[in-house]
Amino acid sequence: MTNTFLITIALVTLLGACTERDSRSDNTVATPPTPVSIDDTPVEALSVGGIVNVSQQPGAALFEPNSEAWRAAQEYSLDLSLAPPVHQSINLRYDPATPPVSVKLRAGSDTENLYLRLRWTDTTQNTVTSREQFSDGVAIQFALASGPATSYMMGTTATPVNIWYWKAGADAPQNLAAGGFGSTTTLAQGKLSTRSLYREGGEWVVVFSRPLNQAGEHQVDLNQDALSIALALWQGDARQRDGLKHVSQGWITLQ
Repeated sequence: MTNTFLITIALVTLLGACTERDSRSDNTVATPPTPVSIDDTPVEALSVGGIVNVSQQPGAALFEPNSEAWRAAQEYSLDLSLAPPVHQSINLRYDPATPPVSVKLRAGSDTENLYLRLRWTDTTQNTVTSREQFSDGVAIQFALASGPATSYMMGTTATPVNIWYWKAGADAPQNLAAGGFGSTTTLAQGKLSTRSLYREGGEWVVVFSRPLNQAGEHQVDLNQDALSIALALWQGDARQRDGLKHVSQGWITLQ
């Protein structure tokens, strides 16, 4: 009788232990891994005259600003400073002490489209344009036939440029041509697209996309081995608009 009692106690204890272990196992919630930013990859400093390599990734989802596919594309950092004042209205607002803005750039292609991803720090999200308010914006300028011999300040009559322009809050990007200051002309948008996001930490990320093949006057030919590009940036909180902007002080090469 004593032996039967002891065996019963042992079985109850064993079953209780197994139940306790199973209960703990069933209720344990795995801690999700800390998300890793795709922008934790090394950044290469870039200066005027430098080269940006285009990452070839067939089938990659490069249109999404946070796509993991962007990890494979080298990121470059380029400082943009205030554009030279070329008009009296800009002289009144021009402050040479304004610090440069660092813009980070990646380039990729899925063999059918070119994607250019830009990001920069901006502690204010400005998406409204009015008499007293100005939107954030960014643009990529392409030299056409004359390549780097073209003026980076919106080209000239003889050497025009193609400009892709994104403005926060706008429904679509603008596809533009210019042949000197004040000569901006709207082109057929074609399939030029943008996708953007504003990160809570205070950063804009914008992706430009356009098919490699797009017909039309002043549409840059993206099938060339090398393209001369320049960048421009407008910060709405600093009341920047028109010619008051940050720019790369010359061309860089997209290769």
